[in-house]
Amino acid sequence: MITREDLLLLLTDMEEQGIDVKQKVTELYSTDRLSMNVVKFINDNRQFEVASFYEMLRKKYNQKKSTLYRNLVREEFDSMDDVIITLSALQLQICLYAKNLDDSRMFLKHSRVEEVTAVLNNYYRTYELGPCIKMLKLIKADLKAFEGIRK
Repeated sequence: MITREDLLLLLTDMEEQGIDVKQKVTELYSTDRLSMNVVKFINDNRQFEVASFYEMLRKKYNQKKSTLYRNLVREEFDSMDDVIITLSALQLQICLYAKNLDDSRMFLKHSRVEEVTAVLNNYYRTYELGPCIKMLKLIKADLKAFEGIRK
């Protein structure tokens, strides 16, 4: 999950590299919600690792090497086992992707891996599927948001 503080940190890094970010900082704090305009500005100048990750998943799906992307964007699941398998596969892919990054902390946070782990752990204790489905909907919204700013 991306926070206002994450965006400010990234804007500060960009400013140190000589990019004028004053207008985006003002925009960031002019509303209570995260501005997708600010997220897009940052991504255009310094791509979010999580955006690259989602793009990699889509490319693997297009090359018929993985169905994870399709499972993340689908509306309904054929079986409830598919929900757990999709979250588990996502968790594994996040870990595999993170091991190749110099600093994976922000990626791990933005990819919601801690939240995915929590809902999976909850499922294994209670067999309650509701939080898992909600998590998949959040991941799908994140994925679609990053695809939307890429265009």
